[in-house]
Parts: sequence; structure tokens; C-alpha cells
Amino acid sequence: MRLLWMGMASGLREVLAHKLRSFLTLFGIVLGAAALVGMLGVVKGLLRGFETMIYETGGIERISVQSKPAPEYQRERAPLSPGRTMNDVDAIRTAVPLARRVTAEVYIPNGARLYFQGRATAQSVRGVLPETFVMDRFEVVDGRAIGELDLELQMQVVVLGATIAEILFPRGMDPLGRVITINGQPFTVVGVLKDYRVGSSGPGSGSSRVSSKNYAVFIPLTTAQTLYRIDENVDVLNVQIGNVEDMPLAQDQLLNVLTHTHRGIQDVRLETREDLLQRFEEQRNSYYISLGGVALIGLIVGGVGIMNVMLASISERVREIGVRRALGAKRIDILVQILAESLTLAIAGGVVGVIASVGLIKVLQHFVVASNRPELSIFALLVGVLSSGIVGVVAGLYPAIRASMLSPVEALRTD
Repeated sequence: MRLLWMGMASGLREVLAHKLRSFLTLFGIVLGAAALVGMLGVVKGLLRGFETMIYETGGIERISVQSKPAPEYQRERAPLSPGRTMNDVDAIRTAVPLARRVTAEVYIPNGARLYFQGRATAQSVRGVLPETFVMDRFEVVDGRAIGELDLELQMQVVVLGATIAEILFPRGMDPLGRVITINGQPFTVVGVLKDYRVGSSGPGSGSSRVSSKNYAVFIPLTTAQTLYRIDENVDVLNVQIGNVEDMPLAQDQLLNVLTHTHRGIQDVRLETREDLLQRFEEQRNSYYISLGGVALIGLIVGGVGIMNVMLASISERVREIGVRRALGAKRIDILVQILAESLTLAIAGGVVGVIASVGLIKVLQHFVVASNRPELSIFALLVGVLSSGIVGVVAGLYPAIRASMLSPVEALRTD
């Protein structure tokens, strides 16, 4: 242990004695450590954002019913299928006992223009069922959500996201009960959603990050179909089951019911969160490979630089090594000292790289959307320093072995 501390002290003296050379030598280690910690922070932010998205859109228990072309042998009979409609919703509720909630949505084609007393905005408007607010975790803080009676009577009512309400209504005006127009049709505002702004001190804060939920606009699905659609098809059909362990059985039940409602035409496919998780896993691995490659290159370059410096240092200290050997130092003593010096150089670069990565992540946090904002963690910082240390040991191994193998007699003859 004493040899290790002596070697590290010697390494620090080398760094301080040759500042420019040490900086140029450690630049690769600094770059590699910063890239490594930054990569872990970015991937962690992506993972957190993905988990939040999964949670806020029905969790891993959600199954999406997607349209697909009918198989080749059914192409001639494909027009017999009505496609995804509210009949599917009713049939699933009745015949799929594992279905906890069923939601459907339609969109106004080509978007919509919302207008109120000279204020206007273009937004996507969703015709929804009441279950949408529960499954996608939309919280109404003022007024109420879309209800079953609104669907039955095809009421022209609307629920607005917090940011949409701010755009359409002057500060201090209560949106509830006001009549806005959507593509020229009058709608009464019956609810305003929770403000999902992240990091804001209140409405209108310019430094906040705004969730897409703040731009949501909901009207009853039946109203949207009557006023803005020429068919009965729905654009979104989702099912939430009670237990993810029942996923295979629930899919079988869904396919049986949908095959019946679609008159035997196999024009739908089921997309589960397992598929989504797999795609995310592939994306995350690609980030690890690409960003990790940058970090690895930086660390390799830094390791080569450290090896070069250590070889040069040994050439300058051949006589010193000879004296130590003549005074009784063993080869292992020389080996440990050189390795400790190399380790010290690498850790110094790693610490600087970690500090640089902290600043890098802080900068990225101001430009990346809040849901995917990079995160700092003690684990990532430790990995950055540890990786640098490993590179230092590997890079110093050859110079250390070469120094320990020097003959004391030949070393003392060196000028």
C-alpha cells in the first residue's frame, strides 16, 4: 500500500511538473470520461421519459388495435369489413371479460381552428370517450370531463388543455361556460385540464417545459363523428386489461371478438407494450453503441497518450530506477510505482472529464424536452472515474513491466 501511495504521489508530481504535456496527454481521457458519463445521463433521461410515457398512456397493460391490409386470400372480400367502429368497442366490453377499459378516438381531418373573440389557434381535436381521461391519466382541475350523456346527446362541449385555455382566453377570464368555435361550430367549454408544465412557477412562466397534454382538446366522440366525419370509423382503439399476466389470453379473446365484428376479415393487428418495449430496447442499445463508441475512442486515445508519456518518463529516469534497484528495490516495487503513476494520470483525467460532463448535462437539460431530460447519477460519475482508472492501469502495464525488467547495472551506466 505504501508503494501505491508513493507511486500516486510521484504521478501527481509528474502532472504538476509538466502541465502542458499532462493536459495534452489527458485530453483523450477527459473526452472519453465526459462522453461516457454524458451517455449514461442521456440514456437514463430517455428511459425515464419512456417510462413516464408508458404510465401516462395506459401502462404496460394497454393493447392497441391497429388496422392492417387483409391477407391476400381475403382481398376480394375485404370491403365486407366495416373497419374499426364503435361496434368493436361495444363488443369488446360485452365479450372480453379481461378488458378493464376500452377507449376509442376520432380526429378532425386536417386539424381544427379554435376561435374565441379574436383569439385563435390551430390544434388537433380529439373526439373521445370518458374512459380516455382515466386510461391516459388526464386530470380535469376546473369543470368536468366528457360524460356518457354528452355522447348520447351528441353535445357540443369541449375540454381544453391548460395552454390552449391560456391562448384562447385573456388572463383572469374563467373559460368555463364560454362558447368557442371549432371549424366554425360552437362548443361550450365544460372543463380545463391540469397544468402539466414542468418546472414552472405558475401559468405563463417562460422558463417552463410544457407537456403535450397542455395542448389537448377533447370533444365527445359521437359529436366529432356527426359534425366532422363522413364515416363511422374510429382512428384509435385501445384496450386496457387488469393484469399484464393475462395478456396472451386477452389477445386471443380480442382477436376472436374482432374477427366476428369484422365479418371474418383479418384486417386488424394487436400491438402491445411488449412490442414497444422491445423497440425501445433496440433504440437504447443503439444509443449505447454509438455514444459508447465515442467514449471508447476517447479513452483509447487517452490510454495511448498515457503509455507514451510513461515510456518517455521511464527513459528519463533510467538511472533513478537503477539506483533504487541497487539500494534493494525489487522489480515488483518498480512495477507498482509505474502503474500507480499511470493510474494517477488516468484518474486525474477522469475526474476532470466527470466535472466536464456535469456541465455538459446541465447545458443539455436546458435544450432537451423535460420528459427526456438527461439526468446525473452517482453511478454514472463513478463509472466515468472507474473506467478512466482501468484505462490507466492497462496503459501503464507495458511501461511498468519494461521499467521493472531494467538491469540495475545497465541502468546505472546510463547518463
